[in-house]
Amino acid sequence: MVIEVRATKIDKMGRTVIPSPIRKIMDIKEGDYIEWVVEDGKIYVRKRLKIDKKTIKKRFNQLRKTAPKCFTEKLEEEDKWGLQEWALAKLGL
Repeated sequence: MVIEVRATKIDKMGRTVIPSPIRKIMDIKEGDYIEWVVEDGKIYVRKRLKIDKKTIKKRFNQLRKTAPKCFTEKLEEEDKWGLQEWALAKLGL
């Protein structure tokens, strides 16, 4: 679904302007970062999300609550291959 199409010109320094209607739609403000993604010959521009340590910690706690118990409980028997540690790392816990 295409909501907005705008064309801008690249200057000799390789810069361009994000048109005002697109900045409004994407809530892009001065100081925000955008990311340029190249995929299959196409360029996608997206707003980079602001992620701080508090947000990351909150998300990990949410994941811990919804993760299967086998990934968050201590093993009663010896885990000689370190599988629980590996699984927790894969889940980001």
